[in-house]
Amino acid sequence: MMELSAYRDIFIEELNDQLERIDQSLIALENSPTPELIQTIFRAAHTIKGSSSTMGFREMSDLTHEVEYALEWVREKKPEITAVLIDTLFRALDAMKLLRSQYISGEAFSDCRDVVAEIKALLNKPERQEPAPLQALTAAGLLKAEEAAAAGQQLLAVSITLKEDCLMKAARHYILLQRIEDLCGSIIAVTLSPAAASGADEDERYGRFAVITATAKAPQLVQELLRSDSDIQSVDVTLYQLEGTAGSAREAADSEAAKAPQTVTQSEERGRASHPTVRVNVERLDHLMNLVGELLIEQTSLADLSAAGMRDDPARVLPGIGSVSDHMGSLIKELQEGVMKTRMLPIDQLFNRFPRLVRDLAQKLGKDIELLIQGGETELDRMIIEELSDPLIHLIRNSADHGIESPEVRADLGKPVKGRITLTSFHEENHVVIRLEDDGKGIDAGRIKASALGKGIITEEQAGYLTTQEAVHLIFEPGFSTASEVSDVSGRGVGMDIVRSQIGRLNGIIDIETEPGTGTVFIIRLPLTLAIIKGLLVSVSGRVLILPMYNVAEIVRIAPEEIQTVQGAQTILKHGRIVPLSWLGDKLHYPRVTRSSKTIPLVIVRSVDKIAAFAVDEIIGNQEVVIKSLGESLGTMNHLSGATILGNGRVALILDASYLVSH
Repeated sequence: MMELSAYRDIFIEELNDQLERIDQSLIALENSPTPELIQTIFRAAHTIKGSSSTMGFREMSDLTHEVEYALEWVREKKPEITAVLIDTLFRALDAMKLLRSQYISGEAFSDCRDVVAEIKALLNKPERQEPAPLQALTAAGLLKAEEAAAAGQQLLAVSITLKEDCLMKAARHYILLQRIEDLCGSIIAVTLSPAAASGADEDERYGRFAVITATAKAPQLVQELLRSDSDIQSVDVTLYQLEGTAGSAREAADSEAAKAPQTVTQSEERGRASHPTVRVNVERLDHLMNLVGELLIEQTSLADLSAAGMRDDPARVLPGIGSVSDHMGSLIKELQEGVMKTRMLPIDQLFNRFPRLVRDLAQKLGKDIELLIQGGETELDRMIIEELSDPLIHLIRNSADHGIESPEVRADLGKPVKGRITLTSFHEENHVVIRLEDDGKGIDAGRIKASALGKGIITEEQAGYLTTQEAVHLIFEPGFSTASEVSDVSGRGVGMDIVRSQIGRLNGIIDIETEPGTGTVFIIRLPLTLAIIKGLLVSVSGRVLILPMYNVAEIVRIAPEEIQTVQGAQTILKHGRIVPLSWLGDKLHYPRVTRSSKTIPLVIVRSVDKIAAFAVDEIIGNQEVVIKSLGESLGTMNHLSGATILGNGRVALILDASYLVSH
């Protein structure tokens, strides 16, 4: 038997793709119904059904079969695409997603009978007749099945129900048997419905029957080819498991011993998390292979030059070594960029999840909201894309709940009744910028400041010198909320704090631009990747430390007298803003060293919406570094994001700027 566990990750990846395709197509179907969209959803459901059946994932196969049946009804009857129909299909999609999660985690599967009942009630159709049960194979049939399996063929169970108005069912039955044999190659067993066997009408015995056949064709293909027959009401093609039959003496003796270990193996396999995979364009892989080939050629040249230098005067081969070294450097740079591109995914992979979210939020809030997506082709590291999902969900929820006004209020203000949320992404230097803009009521800095005072987040003195921009950024403080009542959408005072912390963990920066009555824009700047970064090397107490350059806002030198004390803390005044100052060595508990310079080098670091200045002993310069994990042996080291190996072989620690600034 085929070892299905080997294909588990491929199955999950395909399942994710098809579920996403259904999600996007349902949104499009609601806005602009077309037969092509119905066909797209039907094909996706049919693909899921076939692959789930192949993997033995019966719960998903049964559910998608009902969805497929509903879509077939829509194609034939062409009813009006109502909100009830779309909501029912969305609930079926949610049930599929839940089953997928339970399949991956190994949990018990949910009961989907309520969703199935909804679909049946919507279609107002009776329960489908169950297909004729398969009988146990005879000894001759079992032998034939074993021979087919040994030859590399698979066994399929084909269950067929003929239409009630089909004339001469017996004749149609034999015609279909011949067709199945022509399609698949051989028929091993045929079973008629046992309920019909005792009926008075002999012809009705052939209304439902099942066939076991051996073939090299895929179950989906056989089902699709048979479905075209006008006399067939329903056809279901699944893999037939040979272990489930009563057969040879050898199988009878081994069956009980084989079943228990197999069950444990399947359970363990289900519980194992799927390995993340990335689809890579073949052209990119070919380009990487070419670069590796060129590197091998240069390596050979370098070895030849080294041998020549050992035989003759080494000075004569130095120019050649320098030339090879330069070429190898350019190749390695190109190879690095190529490998990084294999980690990149279009941000559409993330953005496509949000139209459904906005649709559900609009229904729940009683608002009319549209989501406009731009720049979905922008590529970003897949690890960042996954981590970015929750922050964007929180921002969209808050825009829909707090930003976009109700249709009545918007009409009174002379705004379009339909509110708009625009999600845009684009590259800017070495960053990806994501803008989330709404045309709602904006953020009132005065109200924010008053709410923060009332909750004890800031003091009266702090409120006095807060700028409008700083007051707006108070929405990111823990426990802050201006919601008059708690809802299941937002208003619990936790969402925006999560946004700031998660963006900070990604070494990102978030800004807010807002105008009361007009709208709000959240601007997120993120590094392209977290694997290789450009770092600023600094010396502190004789140690080399690295700060990520995308967190470095400015590098300056100041005289000691420029340091001021505000509320007992050292600060500097920069561009009209008070910036807290810390000695990086003191913060890391390093001993201070004697300095001869009369000025103090400072690195002004920015993370999310906060900045801080750190005094160091010396600025060394910047270079690209590869981040290496510190592992778990050192325990929790919040102030470090990793380490790297410098060109001289020394290890340098990479500081976590977001933690340093926040603490």
